[in-house]
Amino acid sequence: MSWRRDAKLARPTGRPTTERGTRRLQPLENSWAEQAFAPAGILVSAVVEASAADLGWLAWLDRHDPVVVRREAFSPLEPSLIAEFPDPPEEPIIIDPGTLLGPWTLWCRARGIQSCVVMPVIARARVIGTIGLATSTARALGHEDVRQLALVSSLAVHARTYEARLAGQRRLFAEVSRSLENALALDRAIRQPPTYQEIARAVGDSLDGSYCLIAICDSQGALTIRARGGHRPPRRRGVASWPLSRLRGCARALRERHAVVLTFGQHDPAIAAERRALFSSTTQVGAIFPFFAGPRTQGVLIVGEERRSRRQPLSPERIAILELVASRIAHVLRISRRLEYERLAERRRQRQLTIERQRLAREVHDGVGQALSTLLVQVRVAMAEGTAGLDDLQLLERAACRAVDGARAVAYGIRHLERGIGALEEARSFAETMLRSVHCRLSWTEERNDLKIASRVLREIAHVIKESITNVVRHAKATSVRVRVEYPDGQIRVTIHDDGIGFSLQEARPTSDGQGLLGSSERLARVGGTLDVRSALNGGGTLVLIEARRH
Repeated sequence: MSWRRDAKLARPTGRPTTERGTRRLQPLENSWAEQAFAPAGILVSAVVEASAADLGWLAWLDRHDPVVVRREAFSPLEPSLIAEFPDPPEEPIIIDPGTLLGPWTLWCRARGIQSCVVMPVIARARVIGTIGLATSTARALGHEDVRQLALVSSLAVHARTYEARLAGQRRLFAEVSRSLENALALDRAIRQPPTYQEIARAVGDSLDGSYCLIAICDSQGALTIRARGGHRPPRRRGVASWPLSRLRGCARALRERHAVVLTFGQHDPAIAAERRALFSSTTQVGAIFPFFAGPRTQGVLIVGEERRSRRQPLSPERIAILELVASRIAHVLRISRRLEYERLAERRRQRQLTIERQRLAREVHDGVGQALSTLLVQVRVAMAEGTAGLDDLQLLERAACRAVDGARAVAYGIRHLERGIGALEEARSFAETMLRSVHCRLSWTEERNDLKIASRVLREIAHVIKESITNVVRHAKATSVRVRVEYPDGQIRVTIHDDGIGFSLQEARPTSDGQGLLGSSERLARVGGTLDVRSALNGGGTLVLIEARRH
């Protein structure tokens, strides 16, 4: 019985050939680079260079990607034919023209190999592959090459173990990257705070597990399931809350602030209640990861795995990654709650401000306006009766008219003040909230302004300020931000400067830094404004200059 493997060449050759019973070899653009720097490729290259062989190979019984390396010099042997290996020998063998016929002898003759050394690769008393050298020169290989291959075969086993561990770490890295960068991205939470169900759905789609649950512990000591995600998460009809005292694993995870792993291979009365409440009947292993979103909000991320053959082992590295995912959930919830509190507080402040403006407007109108109106009436009566000089009375009349008009204008301005500064006040509140969430200080200064500014201009400038602050939160890693609002020569000018890491001048162009700066530049262009961004990678921070005409 022969075991077939398709060769992956360390050095690209010409047009791939086909053999009976083998798949056609596909050319790989990066095959040389991939094999040259892989541990197996390095080992085979070293043993080929130390021998008189034209080429060498390393093949595994459970893989379809043997490594074949040949010398730089021309050789009549075709590397693409190094495939369809016979069964591995139990002992090292040397094949020369006079060697008795056997599977490996026939394999060599079919490929024009005159001298060959074949060594079994053994791990834990079991043959797992072969390593060999081959040449078109008769009797060029011997016992010294056998000793070299014996040393390399043991190193190949260690390299295989290293590659398996590296592949596992890469899978873990890909998993946590999907979870943190896509499923639980902070910028997405900032734009639109997610619900529990959206978080669970995102985590379930990203983690390599059958399902996940998000549960919150309330002040009464009860654990309530808030959301489910993944493939067929367990559901209990009419029951979604249990006393924490009955769920020993969850209570222990919250108490110790550490993950708890539960194995359901055999009946354990200590975790029977937890399995009935939180896990499905076919769950093989479950894990509970605590998270703390505030002094009064604590919960657990529950991950269950039903697949016995496909599940990844809960190694310390995987547990650490899942704990990181749980901590990110807590971080997203803290940001969402803080933003919601800020929105509610801002709405309350706006309502109180509106009430105060209306009160001031009434006082100005009823107090100052009525008093001045009475004065105006008296002046007109005096003029009609002729008890005062006409020039004096006309002067008083004009002064009283100006006072009445001024009082009315003040009352109207106070009542409708939000039309003039509401957009900038909202942008300032947004900046305070966002920068506080990343522990960044804000300094906001604004010149006193009694000028009329078009509401459309203010609205677009406020949007650009929010976009700039969002970029600082996402990318700048700044500790302080200064915002200054000025009104020079019929214009409004906003300067935003942070002390972050900055970026290159090429990236600072509005037309090349994604949709954020490009969209901001287009917004300002619609109202006749401009956007200028200045930055560098030397740590000098970023300066954003916004200018537009007031009308």
